[in-house]
Amino acid sequence: MNVRPSSIRQKQKIATYFTRAITIIIGILTFGVLFQSYQISSQLITQEVQRTASQTSGLVQGTVDFRLSLLKIHQDGSATNADLLHAVNLGKAQYIDQYFRSVDQLDPDNTPDVRFISGLNHILWDDGNAQFYGVVSNELESVSHRISVNNSWMMVKIPSLLDTVYALARRTPLVSNQSGELIGYFYVLFVINNNYNLIEHIRARSNSQNLVLAIGSNVLSSTLNGEESYSVQDVLFYPEHSDQLESYTVNKTELHVDENLTQLVVYAVQDNQNVFKLKRNFYYGVVFILIATILLSLILWRWLHKRIRSEIEKLVQFTHSIADRGVEHVFHGSKIEEFDLFGRALEHTFKRLSEQEKQFENLFNFSISPTILWGADGRLLRMNPAAVKQFSKENQVSTFYELKELLLPNIKKASSGETLNEVATELEGRIFRWTISPIVAESRIESVLTQGQDVTTIAEAEKQSNLARSEAERAAGARADFLARMSHEVRTPLNGILGVAQLLKESAVDEKQREQVGVLSLCSEHLLAVLNDILDFSKIEQNKFQMNPVHFHLIETVRVIERIYRPLCQEKSVELDVMTNIKDDIVVVIDQIRLNQIIFNLLNNAVKFTREGEICVLLNLNTTEEGTQFQVSVSDTGIGIEHDDLLLIFEPFIQGETTSSREYGGSGLGLSIVKNLVELMGGKVSATSQVGKGSCFEFTIPIEIEQQRSKHEHEYVEHGRSAVLFEQSPHALLVEDNKTNAYIAKAFCDRFGLRVTWVEDGKVAVETVKKTGFDLILMDNQLPGMDGIEVTDFIKHQLKLDTPVYACTADDTEETKNAFLQAGAEYILVKPIREENLHQALAHFRDHHWDPSDTKVLQSQQ
Repeated sequence: MNVRPSSIRQKQKIATYFTRAITIIIGILTFGVLFQSYQISSQLITQEVQRTASQTSGLVQGTVDFRLSLLKIHQDGSATNADLLHAVNLGKAQYIDQYFRSVDQLDPDNTPDVRFISGLNHILWDDGNAQFYGVVSNELESVSHRISVNNSWMMVKIPSLLDTVYALARRTPLVSNQSGELIGYFYVLFVINNNYNLIEHIRARSNSQNLVLAIGSNVLSSTLNGEESYSVQDVLFYPEHSDQLESYTVNKTELHVDENLTQLVVYAVQDNQNVFKLKRNFYYGVVFILIATILLSLILWRWLHKRIRSEIEKLVQFTHSIADRGVEHVFHGSKIEEFDLFGRALEHTFKRLSEQEKQFENLFNFSISPTILWGADGRLLRMNPAAVKQFSKENQVSTFYELKELLLPNIKKASSGETLNEVATELEGRIFRWTISPIVAESRIESVLTQGQDVTTIAEAEKQSNLARSEAERAAGARADFLARMSHEVRTPLNGILGVAQLLKESAVDEKQREQVGVLSLCSEHLLAVLNDILDFSKIEQNKFQMNPVHFHLIETVRVIERIYRPLCQEKSVELDVMTNIKDDIVVVIDQIRLNQIIFNLLNNAVKFTREGEICVLLNLNTTEEGTQFQVSVSDTGIGIEHDDLLLIFEPFIQGETTSSREYGGSGLGLSIVKNLVELMGGKVSATSQVGKGSCFEFTIPIEIEQQRSKHEHEYVEHGRSAVLFEQSPHALLVEDNKTNAYIAKAFCDRFGLRVTWVEDGKVAVETVKKTGFDLILMDNQLPGMDGIEVTDFIKHQLKLDTPVYACTADDTEETKNAFLQAGAEYILVKPIREENLHQALAHFRDHHWDPSDTKVLQSQQ
């Protein structure tokens, strides 16, 4: 029998694996016992080493602390001595010298390395020892400036003529006993460099062979004399240089001064012979066990190999016989249980493979889908009966060759390993969708299986569906364009009506005229609200509605509700109750305009349908594990809604009943817009109602709270207030082709203190700005010749002018707004232009884009 060569070059016999397993187990057990013994000894020695290291560190730290304590006591005693204070107060250096000589004679061993006294602005006296270390007087002055804390040791680094001096410095204030005034400071320096007295004293107390005192890698003092087997660098970089310190251990003590960690480190070298001997004995034990394990493994391997080999050969012969003869064979068993189980499993597997081969053959032959097997080179190998019936009838001989030409390129791609999606072919008006699957054997593509499905009916249905979808998209686009055009056509005259109404309010002479103008304004506002609802609904339908989150104080929403709806409720003798847990300094991030739109729509309905009683508004922030939720509830005692109508109330163009629509009016879009806006914000809205008793609408949305900050109220202009914004009148260019809109805009601008030049054409506007400098340009969109966007782009990018452009357009679509901003406009105003909106825009211009000292302003005034 021809057996495929193995891809594994290095193979092991099963006896080898068994031997390795037993050897590993024996080795682990032996090493475990040895390791346990080593661990016990190591722990005892480690504990002793740690105890010794701890004692050494304590002795080192204690010695330094004792030395510093003595210096501190002497310094504090001198700082309160009447003779010294008197000498300092007189400023007599000889008196100070005389005092310290008497002190040094009493206790010469505890005399500081350097002492000096400074007044409040300069050094009065020093003992002269600083020169011994190469430190000049100016450096002592620098040290006095660096020490800002009294009665505490501080590590200082002092440049000197010899080398950098490291010292511990302490400052004590000198206070006059008579007046209690601060007359100076007494400084003491404890020099660390080459302080052999200190380091020898530490070595004697800590029972160490040698000591090294360093800061980082900078050695300040050392007891090494050069005869040791190791160097100072070996000590500093232990254990990296542990080869030179094999029989020693290095204890590192980081010194603390006044309980504060310093850069000073003391390295103590101590004898380590016990640990070294234990380590050497352990290595000898490991070598002995390794040799014994190798010998045992060889003996065990020979015995297992002889025992197992015969059983394996019996199993191999069984598998070869099945492959060679292709007939059913029975495995007669093995003395080794695992081999016996393996042989019977092979016998069962071969039976299953034979059954699966028969099942595949039946599946191939009886499949109703045309199935064709191709060679990797594109040759036809087999066709199932369904494929023969479909493509190889005597009167359709050419169909198969046509199919082969269509499938052959994809078959070759699949043979090369490419991943293919379904392939569609059309033959004699029938459409087939083919799946092409390569068949891999021994990591090589041997053949390709293609299976087809007649999808002629499905393809025709998809074609009709695509046509219907295209028609629907075209109709939706046409409707959106129509709404945009109608929005512009309605907003333009509405701008004139609303603007004139606002102007007439100022000139009304009696209550009747003000009432008539109020009716005109109210009707205009109502028409504008209906128009905005229609446009918002259109945007939501087309998935073009975008949220614009901003940062604002949430309490502003509560105050706007009070300011707008309390007068409306008072006119109808309806009580308005607003309750909230919102604090004044809470700042949130959300689309403020859309949030107000949701609340205002609910409140408008409540005011409209409530004749008497009360309207209750509840606004609360609730914090949960999932985040912060903003909950708003609007309840009223109005007419209520029928239960059946309540199920449809959030659908577009739906109202409670026909009589309500006739009596109260409305487009039926408000609640539908509320529902869509709440869902766009990630929230939910619900409603409950009872006819004759009232309704309650509630929504909850997630809201992001920023860090709380102080509240700054926004400025706004109320009716009747002075609206003049500018002390010096800016010169504005108004580009507007509609005379009514231009009249309204000029009237408002005059009221706010602007001088206006009006042009009706985009090209004229370009020529005008070339000749005359303006502080502000108010730009309409739809202009004869060049539209407003083109004019803005030309001014900003061709003429390179930085004059701010504020767009005034009746087109409320996001496309128009974005086009203006990309062209270079700084601000967008949507018509109809209200007085307060224009005031807000001009206030923005004043605060961000206008400089009264600019030459354009001065020239325009001249």
